[in-house]
Amino acid sequence: MSRDQVIIAKSIISPDRDQPLGNAVLIRDGRVVAVGEKLDFACAGRQVTDLGDAYLFPGFVESHAHLWWMGHLATQIDCGPEANSSVQDILERVRQATVNQPPGTWIQGHHWDDTRLAERRPPNLQELTEVAPHHPVYLMHNSSHLAVVNQMAVNVAGITRNTDIPGIVHDPHGELTGLLLEATALESVSRHIPLPSQETMIEEIAKAGVLCHRQGVTACTDMAMGLGGNESSVEAVWRAYQVAEQISRLSVRTTCYARISGKHTFLPKEGPTPFLTFAGVKLFSDGSIQGHTASLQEGYWDQANQRGVLVHSRNDLSATIQYYHRQGLQVAVHANGDRAIAETLAAYEQALGNQGDASRRHRIEHAQMARPEHITSMRSLGILPNFFIGHVYHWGDRHRDLFLGPQRAAELNPIRTAHEAGIRFALHSDSPVTPINPLLSIATAVTRRTSTGQILGPGQAIPVRSAWRAYTSDAAYLGFREEQVGDIRPGLWADFVALSANPLEEGPETLDSTQVLRTIVGGRTVWQP
Repeated sequence: MSRDQVIIAKSIISPDRDQPLGNAVLIRDGRVVAVGEKLDFACAGRQVTDLGDAYLFPGFVESHAHLWWMGHLATQIDCGPEANSSVQDILERVRQATVNQPPGTWIQGHHWDDTRLAERRPPNLQELTEVAPHHPVYLMHNSSHLAVVNQMAVNVAGITRNTDIPGIVHDPHGELTGLLLEATALESVSRHIPLPSQETMIEEIAKAGVLCHRQGVTACTDMAMGLGGNESSVEAVWRAYQVAEQISRLSVRTTCYARISGKHTFLPKEGPTPFLTFAGVKLFSDGSIQGHTASLQEGYWDQANQRGVLVHSRNDLSATIQYYHRQGLQVAVHANGDRAIAETLAAYEQALGNQGDASRRHRIEHAQMARPEHITSMRSLGILPNFFIGHVYHWGDRHRDLFLGPQRAAELNPIRTAHEAGIRFALHSDSPVTPINPLLSIATAVTRRTSTGQILGPGQAIPVRSAWRAYTSDAAYLGFREEQVGDIRPGLWADFVALSANPLEEGPETLDSTQVLRTIVGGRTVWQP
């Protein structure tokens, strides 16, 4: 028989209830037994943890991230704007990375952002070849929808100027530029990059877990398991998760969605365990706004003739949705642009009928440019949006000034519209596309503040309690996890975050200064400063 635990805090808070729940929670076998006052639980033999003046909340639920990928990218070259102001900075990092690597070893990097480089462009094939003539190079854009490569990388992939693959970009003379756009082009190269060993994957999963716990995240997703590899990578990542759980290296409750790369994509058959669940499949309808590949109804603000990319025809997307729906799997479709969202909803209606199937909780991921009529259609079809709110903070200024213009940017991530329509939705970071940080995401949903302090579309702001639910109970609901995580009540896992303040009571202005003091999973402290 396990020993009962009692955790005492200044106050125990559920965003689903207006009043505090008490100041103590009783835990047995990693689950909540009761919540109330500490005097009610005073009993000899119980293990007591007193958090002092901390406020205890349900652990945050990250409803769209790429858990293994978070740890994996941390081992690669940082090509991001915080570390690089020019193309030359990135090239020097690549050159340095080759010094101690045998010829033929892949050099990988991530997070370059051409809009924040002095040259306003990424490195090209020739430049990357000059600094790494004997190593294949693969550097991903911060959206993960674009990459640049060198000559050795295209040689390994068997790509020439005559290769007919959509998304492989050529210059006006027909020569390869090294730029790859969207999955077909990316995977024509990335499938040749060897996967890490299972032992390495497990360490990367554990590293990603630490990144989650530092921010109070106790439940996460791998939304597109096997992202960036070939068909075998889906199974390889799943097996790594399984072993990681068996040896206690998986410390975040993880829900996985398989990235579909063909009819024979591996789909796990094993049932859920305390830390690992397979829920469904991830499909793509378009690309990213900042890569000019999100599919828009009207042209981009800075490229009026460019409307982005639709990855699939409506009929093909509908057929795929219907296929996995009939297998009993949840379907999540990536759709950023308003044209892609409209096509995705039409494909859902074609696959499911005009009444939809609300019981299955099929989803649209990101939904950044959803219009009011799209929200109405989601409600009638039972489709749940999962908003990438971090775009308002991290790219909002550039969406307004560069990609979308003021009017469309102001309606980016229309969470107020969804809130008023009574649709249940979640917020997410898409980490590692943006850093995992629920408190920042909640603050962005409430204030619509960009990274420069400007306000983008204040009419789409929502109350702090609604934003908090979108990172706890509503996020859990989108992943069929509401009877496991996302709240503090009997029967749920004892997964909590202890915070220095209570913004639900003290006001959203305290969000910026609120600190994570402790993260608890199954009643056990997994992180504290």
